[in-house]
Amino acid sequence: MARLLLPAQTVLITTPRGQWAVPVALERGAAAVAAPLLVRPLGLTVTVEVGGSRATVQLGGAVFVFHLGAPFARAGGVICMLVGDPYIARDTLFLPLPWLSDCVPRVLAARYRWDAAAARLEELAAPVAASATAASGPAPTAAVAAPNPTTGLRLHHVIVVDPGHGGPDPGNPGRHVPGGLVEKDIALAVGRLLRAELTRRGITASLTRQTDTLIDLADRGAFCRAACDLFVSIHVNAMPPGRRGERVSGVETYFLSDAKTEDQERVAKMENEALRFETETPAGAPGPLGYILRDLQLNEYLRESARLAELVQERVAVVHPGGDRGVQQAGFMVLTTARRPAILVETGFATNATDGAFLASALGQHKLASAIADGIVAYLLEFERKLAVRAPAGGR
Repeated sequence: MARLLLPAQTVLITTPRGQWAVPVALERGAAAVAAPLLVRPLGLTVTVEVGGSRATVQLGGAVFVFHLGAPFARAGGVICMLVGDPYIARDTLFLPLPWLSDCVPRVLAARYRWDAAAARLEELAAPVAASATAASGPAPTAAVAAPNPTTGLRLHHVIVVDPGHGGPDPGNPGRHVPGGLVEKDIALAVGRLLRAELTRRGITASLTRQTDTLIDLADRGAFCRAACDLFVSIHVNAMPPGRRGERVSGVETYFLSDAKTEDQERVAKMENEALRFETETPAGAPGPLGYILRDLQLNEYLRESARLAELVQERVAVVHPGGDRGVQQAGFMVLTTARRPAILVETGFATNATDGAFLASALGQHKLASAIADGIVAYLLEFERKLAVRAPAGGR
């Protein structure tokens, strides 16, 4: 029987000048591409500082700054989190593949688009007067911006808020929630308030749904890809029928990982049951390279997601009458397609009378939204401090 030879992993770059297949290196555990191989397809220029601590890449009028050994890229006021670090091997600069798949389309959205199914970066028709906006040198970095007087944040951040369920999917029925409210109603109310609280703090926020409509699980996380820093999904918990179930109360915050307890598995199964309301199968399944990228991204963002969950849980537990059930982990489908740190907040138990009254009240919903926003700001402040350590003021 003949042996099948599988082609090496490559990423395609398609431009009006032709198409190139660029090999992907996996030698350091994360997908990366050799910068010199991108010079001809993209017309970029690469500079590595003497001593090899920093590299800059100029592309399409944008200047991307990399600090070797740090999983970030900076382009003006935009910070891209990368899977893996840029590094030098064999006198060659290697850039993490997510710089091509996420960062370039985010910074240069009018010019480049990433096709995950084909593992292809497409250069679109050059925008009118693109040369007029091209920078002759590095754009001003966000590190010199004045801090926001409310939060202390210096950079521009974008958060996607996902109110769970909707439309024909009510979520859990809200056994002890007054006013006939069900999970989808509470999730939307808290989600809207969270967007308002983030906006008040100078953070750009958007909702996956603004009305009583159903968004497929796979599509919700997709809202948080290019122009997005964090994904926060809002839900309401419930216990199975029984006397014990009515006594369980409190708030818990999840990040995506394997469930370690039966209770974590139960919650994930309950929320993932939203699939039965969906009528279409997900389109645009990623190819082999897409799966590699997704796995690497999930692993990279696991630590960041866990930290975000911890900071949000700390704030929400203070205002919640039902108590602190801590940070949890489980396999929520809604979190799998977000290409950024992502959490799911179970805001309380509809099967508990105290929690139910809190969730249905305007005061309770405002307290939840404000506390979640405070946790998000705390995480972003930590994130900016990490960047400042990597790129101290005065160094470009």
